[in-house]
Amino acid sequence: MEPKRIIIVGATSGLGLNIAGRFIAEGWRVGAVGRNVEALGRLRELAPDRVQTAVIDITAADAAEKLLALIETMGGIDIYFHCSGILRESDPQATVATNVGGFTRMVSAAFGYFRRTRSAGRLVAISSIAGTRGLGDLPCYSATKAYDSTYLEALRQLADKEKLPLRVVDIRPGWTRTPLLDDNKHYLLEMDQQTVCRSIFRAILRARRTAIIGLRWQLLCTLQRHLPAPLWQRLHLPLWH
Repeated sequence: MEPKRIIIVGATSGLGLNIAGRFIAEGWRVGAVGRNVEALGRLRELAPDRVQTAVIDITAADAAEKLLALIETMGGIDIYFHCSGILRESDPQATVATNVGGFTRMVSAAFGYFRRTRSAGRLVAISSIAGTRGLGDLPCYSATKAYDSTYLEALRQLADKEKLPLRVVDIRPGWTRTPLLDDNKHYLLEMDQQTVCRSIFRAILRARRTAIIGLRWQLLCTLQRHLPAPLWQRLHLPLWH
């Protein structure tokens, strides 16, 4: 049997790099996308016959075109996995450009591929528990992640409306120790990267709609969603110390 095919956007660091390594180890054909040429080269060396790479800046106008070219090179895909984002409250424009503009550009291109070919597959993306409610300490980041989750929900409804054999999955990790986080801060209910990536790997393959990573975060997010707006406004939850 031909190995399954997955494209991972954001495969050169953090969660994306870890997940790319897991799929390569499992024998998949992997299309690794990122901006770090050296990191992409190291992934290619793991399995030169099964790993394709593409240097893509998701904020660039030609990013979608390059993604579709990689899909064609791979002969199609079974899973598109978007794992690219930044947390930079000091630069809200850059945060929006990546987490909203780049996210929309790449995810909509992947959805367009599945829509056009009507091939069975999965469109999976990392959003965040930060998008559950607006966070006063992270207004831009929490807003962009809420956008990502809403966009995925809309694509899921559209896929159902058009009867596409496509499953759209929103993965929402809690705070995980990766380069995304500030090394000088300890975050609320912070989780180990290896533990989180094991859960994300399973969710990519099995989750039906939404996967909140971490039992404590599942409970906390449920509580957040049900708090009345006036109470949430006055609840200054410490996100780090």
